[in-house]
Amino acid sequence: MRVKKDGLMLCDDCMIVACNGDTSGIDDDARVKEVEEGLDSLGPCLVSDFDIEDGSGIHEFSWSRCDCCGDSRGGSRHEFAILEEEDDGCADSQSSDALIRSV
Repeated sequence: MRVKKDGLMLCDDCMIVACNGDTSGIDDDARVKEVEEGLDSLGPCLVSDFDIEDGSGIHEFSWSRCDCCGDSRGGSRHEFAILEEEDDGCADSQSSDALIRSV
């Protein structure tokens, strides 16, 4: 499993949808579409690169643009990476500590 691109910063909305597919916390249908389109553009090999236990890869407050949806409103950002696709698809979550989004 090789990292194709790392250092991607995702806003809270994109992080939640990337990790568990839950859009229930987003009230605006247009916003849901922005997040889902952004995740689709990043591809199926998107993996989390943050640790909720020690806080590494979590930036509590940032004005930086979300690398998924493009939102630049202030808020927390979570680091993600994209793995290179292998012959049998992306690395499976059983062999990695990272969460992999299936599209």
